Amino acid sequence: MRDNHKGMPEFIDAFEKDGGYFGVIAAIEDARERRFQFGLSPAGYRALKKMMQDRPFDLMPGLRYRYFYAGSSKRPPAERYTMSVRIELDRDAQQKEFDIPKDLHANLLWFKLLEDLGAAEYLEIPVT
Repeated sequence: MRDNHKGMPEFIDAFEKDGGYFGVIAAIEDARERRFQFGLSPAGYRALKKMMQDRPFDLMPGLRYRYFYAGSSKRPPAERYTMSVRIELDRDAQQKEFDIPKDLHANLLWFKLLEDLGAAEYLEIPVT
C-alpha cells in the first residue's frame, strides 16, 4: 500500500488497571502529538488487544508495528460492528478489518468526528 496514515489516530496501548480497562490513542495537531486515554468495556479491551497483536508482515520479536484507526461501521443485519485498521511495519502497510463491540465503535467514532481536539482535553495524558 503506497498511501500514508496522515490524519489517522494511532492506537498506542490497551491496558487493565485497578479493575478498569483503558485504551490510549495519539493524534497529531499543529505538528504536536497528543495522547488520549479512554475507558473500555471488557469486550472493547479484548478487541483492541487482539488487533494490536496482529502482525501480518513478520513475527520476529521486537519489531515496531503501528496501528491506525481508519474508521468503523455497523454491519447489517445484526448489531455487528467492524473497525478498519491500517497496520504498518516500516514501509509496509496493510488495511484489515476487526470485529469490535458497539461501545468501542461509539468511542472511536466520537473521537474521529471531533473538529477540535480541545473538546477531548479532559482525556489527555502526557506523551512519554
